[in-house]
Amino acid sequence: MSAVITKGLLVGSESNLAQPLTHARIGYKSILTTSNITVSGAVTNFPGTAVVNPATYERWQPSGLPATLTVDAGESVDVDYIGIAAHTLFSNSCSVTAQYSFDNSSWVDIDEFAPGDNGTIMMLFTKVSARYWRISIAGTSAPLIGVVYIGKALEMERPIYGGHSPITLSRVTAVRPNISEKGQWLGSSVEREGLRTTFSWQHLTAAWYRANFDKFVANKPRANPFFIAWRPSKYPEEVGYCWATNDIRPQNMGIRDYMEVSMSVEGYQGD
Repeated sequence: MSAVITKGLLVGSESNLAQPLTHARIGYKSILTTSNITVSGAVTNFPGTAVVNPATYERWQPSGLPATLTVDAGESVDVDYIGIAAHTLFSNSCSVTAQYSFDNSSWVDIDEFAPGDNGTIMMLFTKVSARYWRISIAGTSAPLIGVVYIGKALEMERPIYGGHSPITLSRVTAVRPNISEKGQWLGSSVEREGLRTTFSWQHLTAAWYRANFDKFVANKPRANPFFIAWRPSKYPEEVGYCWATNDIRPQNMGIRDYMEVSMSVEGYQGD
């Protein structure tokens, strides 16, 4: 398997990719449904189907390790990314192996890795067409996993240039200060934490935008969270599980047939 990027790990060459890994990847399509996944086991009130719900508060917790989550797509499908968010894989000292199969019997490893923190994971690899997909988890303590996406990522036509604030470095905190009647600082209460940034692209050809990015916009990214890696070859750790906070509208640049577009997002910070 060539051109595999996991969180903090790059293996192989990117020569077989349609767009270089200096260009952002957006993972908004997923083949998982509540009816096509099976898990090796689950703790009561922490079912395997929780990973299909994009909400981060519902979690799957395996009833023992090693554990597997298997997807039967029903037919061969193209996949080049796996996203995992709202997890405790690092805290529970777990490793993850991503695999695929053509017959649900013989499995091919894509990659195996041990996360360095509980942040969002987006594994990118050269496109594979297969019917069966599996995530295997090893360790001594069963983790919680909130969201899993498996699918074909949107490969951006252009890279992101200067001025971008990486989402993992763009923390926001809602704080309620506690102040006495005489103005003495008594401390504060953190009400909410998260991540917030903006992604912008210029010089997108009009035909490419209409054929590719507009499908992402039509998927309603304000309501449907997505995974995004802004420059995976150089900053594989800087991955977000996000949702848009504005309606996304492109603009003609007035240069040939080029368009530009931006989106403001908020993201899940991690446990």
